[in-house]
Amino acid sequence: MTVPTVSCTNCGKNFTTDDLRGTNCRYCGTLFAHHARAAQQVAVVNQMLADRNGNGIPDAFEGIVANAQANAMNQAFGMNANPYTPYNPYNPHGQPGPMMGPAIQIHNAHMQQVAHATRTANKTVTIAIVAAVLVIMLSFGIGIASMLLVG
Repeated sequence: MTVPTVSCTNCGKNFTTDDLRGTNCRYCGTLFAHHARAAQQVAVVNQMLADRNGNGIPDAFEGIVANAQANAMNQAFGMNANPYTPYNPYNPHGQPGPMMGPAIQIHNAHMQQVAHATRTANKTVTIAIVAAVLVIMLSFGIGIASMLLVG
């Protein structure tokens, strides 16, 4: 039974276990193949994790993030977040028509602003009415108390 040996791909010399703990062939200086492959893989990972546009998202994941954002918009607002592929359940093939793509997004954003303004106005009017009623009740109470004390 023979023991398999590992040899240099460049010069053909057999390696000992101690030789394999290094990174280069001690005979010819060639970088071991598994070290060269690991360096290539590190370079590929570094390229994938690069953030060339500086938005905080690695370039390799920008498509995934954009898809997740579009899905979140669809789940939250029931609309297609991608203006280039509008979807309308009443017009599934995308023929031109009212309220599609960016138009529906602008309409929904406007309706949210209107609803917020209406809620704010309702709260303001309610607080003003309650304050006015309290002032009137307090002034009647003071008036009645002063008439009772004087009279």
